[in-house]
Amino acid sequence: MHATLKPRYALAVLAIGTIALAACGDDSGSSSASTAAAGSTAAAGTTAAGAASTEAASTSAAATTAAAAAEATVAAADNATIGEQILVNSAGMTIYLFVPDGSATTSTVPEGIKANWPAVVADGTPVAGDGLDAAKLSVAAQPDGTQQVMYNGHLLYTFLNDTAPGQANGQALGGAWFVLSPAGDQIGSA
Repeated sequence: MHATLKPRYALAVLAIGTIALAACGDDSGSSSASTAAAGSTAAAGTTAAGAASTEAASTSAAATTAAAAAEATVAAADNATIGEQILVNSAGMTIYLFVPDGSATTSTVPEGIKANWPAVVADGTPVAGDGLDAAKLSVAAQPDGTQQVMYNGHLLYTFLNDTAPGQANGQALGGAWFVLSPAGDQIGSA
C-alpha cells in the first residue's frame, strides 16, 4: 500500500466504524434496549440450559460413582486364556503381581516401566468380591502418596496392553508378571 494511502485508509475504517455504531442506537434507546434484552434472554436461556446440563451430568456422575463404589475393588473372574479364575479389578481388568516385589509393601517396579503397569489403588477401604477372603485384602502407602491395594501379601497391578476385560497379555511377561488365583497365589512360573 502506498505510504500516503495508509492514513486515509485508517481514517476511512474509523469513519465506517463510527457510522456503524451510530446506526445501532437511536435517541429513543429502544433498539439498543431490545437488542440488549434479546441478548440477556438468550444468555439466560443458555445459562439455564447449561445449568440443567451440568446438573444432569453431576447426577449421572454421582450415580456412576455410587455404582462403582458398590463394586468390588478386587474380584475373581473366569479367564479363558488362563483357563481358571483369576483376580480382576472393578472394571474386570486382569490383575498381576510383580515377582521382585515379593512380600514388600513398597513397589519395586522400575520407574521406566511404571506407566505400563499401573498400580491398583484405593481411596478408602478396598472391597473384596465374592469368593475372595476380605482378610487378605489391604492397602500399602506408596512414596507418591497412593494407597496401593494388596492381596495375600502381594502388591497388585494392571497392564496397559490389556485393553479389555478377559485379556491377560502380561501373563509371565519377562518372567516377572503373573496373574493371581482367588486364594492370592501366583498362577504360572517363569
